Amino acid sequence: GTVVPKSGGLYIFLQTAFRTYHPFFGELPAFIFFWITYTIIFPSTTAVNAILFSEYSYEILQMFVNSQHLCDGVILKNILGASAILIVGVLNCASVKLYIKSQDILTYTKMAVIIFTVGCGAYLFTSGESQDFDPGFKGTKLSFYGLSQALYFGLYAYDGGNFITGITEEIKNPEKNIMYCILISMTIVIITYLSLNLTFLTVLSPAEIANGTTVISDFADKLFGQKGCVVASATISLCLLLSIMCGTFYCSRMGYVAAREGHAAEILCCIHKTTKSPIPAVVVQVIISLLWFFSGQDLALLIDMFGFFMWLTYGVTMVALFVLRRKFPDAYRPFRVPSVIPVIVILISFSLVGMTLLLAGFHLILIAGVFVFFITLLYYIFVYRAVRIKHFDKFQKNLQIWFRLESP
Repeated sequence: GTVVPKSGGLYIFLQTAFRTYHPFFGELPAFIFFWITYTIIFPSTTAVNAILFSEYSYEILQMFVNSQHLCDGVILKNILGASAILIVGVLNCASVKLYIKSQDILTYTKMAVIIFTVGCGAYLFTSGESQDFDPGFKGTKLSFYGLSQALYFGLYAYDGGNFITGITEEIKNPEKNIMYCILISMTIVIITYLSLNLTFLTVLSPAEIANGTTVISDFADKLFGQKGCVVASATISLCLLLSIMCGTFYCSRMGYVAAREGHAAEILCCIHKTTKSPIPAVVVQVIISLLWFFSGQDLALLIDMFGFFMWLTYGVTMVALFVLRRKFPDAYRPFRVPSVIPVIVILISFSLVGMTLLLAGFHLILIAGVFVFFITLLYYIFVYRAVRIKHFDKFQKNLQIWFRLESP
């Protein structure tokens, strides 16, 4: 964020690091990363959050409405999840200030509930009313595939530390604030997530946590009854909306930057004249997220795919870090990460990717191969050969006029 003071996050780092090294392959890593992130990683993450939102919201409805008066559970959950994605899209398009205010309210609500929940767990533990922690890993089996799955699911909760670099151009004093934001936020996340999971273990068994889809509601139900369950479910539903908002906000900005770099349709780098929001990039992201949401309800598969591509891109980005150090040796760096840390990340990243390809089954290899081949083909046609689709430029101009959009 300081060596490359542009929005776009990991995408712009890859673009800056490799683009000058080869006329064809130089921009290819950034192009592949953008389209995988824009069409798989963030939309599938949004789909996961929307699925969880629908589960918690459905739990609330069941408490107040007789199940005989509810429509089919699957249909209602689909409506609830899709509504969450659409509401977030509207907020992102309507106003940046409205988005920030909504994000602040939901963040304060989330932290208040977490602090209260952890306080309850601490009271139960100190008063001797908690469950026995001794069983620990009893009943589990150690295997390479199981370990990779545990890392994927565990580290999924900690992803997002790089979101701040996606909006570098919108941050005041980025050379200092980006570093402080990442360090402070990740410290808070680590403390709160570990504390919250230990709190769950004071009331719920490991099996109940592993098999449950609404864990905090189960915790509140056992501790406070139905009223506590309602409050917990409502709060987590709002928090999931916050997570969807953050992902959509970050990814839409990346689409804006990619279009500015010539890696996506020019319409994506247009903003509304009044709201100053990149409405086309937001709308496209919402549509892709809805397609992922309705494609299936398998959380494990979605997180598998997210983890696979996430660690692949993280590994390549760490390689880009060393390239940038060599390319810009005299650049201003207020904080220099020790070289051993990115080396460790590279080893872990490629180990997890290799393990997944070997053990997870044919479907991930097929999906990865098809996506990389298809994206490379698009890159060759529209970026390297600069082929223009007839009448598409005129269509984009008409969209700008109809929806009052302007180019940067």
